[in-house]
Amino acid sequence: MNQTRLKTLFAAICVAGLLAACGEGEGSGLDDRPLPTPIIPTPTRISPEQLAQQSAESAGYALKALAVEDPAQAAAGFQLQPDTRLVAVQVELSNETSDDAMPVDLTNAVVADENGVTYNAVAGARDNELQPTELKKGERASGWIGFVVPKDAKLKTITYRIGLISTIALTADLPGQ
Repeated sequence: MNQTRLKTLFAAICVAGLLAACGEGEGSGLDDRPLPTPIIPTPTRISPEQLAQQSAESAGYALKALAVEDPAQAAAGFQLQPDTRLVAVQVELSNETSDDAMPVDLTNAVVADENGVTYNAVAGARDNELQPTELKKGERASGWIGFVVPKDAKLKTITYRIGLISTIALTADLPGQ
């Protein structure tokens, strides 16, 4: 056999093998049942009146907790450990009046449950997460911050520290919690 015929024969055998492995026609294991609809969490939105409770201001800086996804849809590739869930909080940070820049870093955030136990933010847990930057006076930044918490944790507040060694911390109630 010449080389061209051999290549054609090899390709035909490969295609036949793929069809047999994947299944086609009767007995393929495929049916007409629809695939289950994935559960996509709906963020808890709050009214302007409620927002006053979900915001905090100190030293010219402000934190607003705008929405909560509980449980949250994890970013592609992010894996949860057993008996945990991902909670995401949409926040808005702003430097209202301070001449000192406000560092924006999601690792400065923690959530606390009803017993006062705190849980650190986890980078890469949710899409559209808060991006690191510095806010000058009058600037704002918003995004999602993800937290991995025990399945049974009842979260109450979010706290954002202005830098790692700063004594300034903004604490707000979580919407709908």
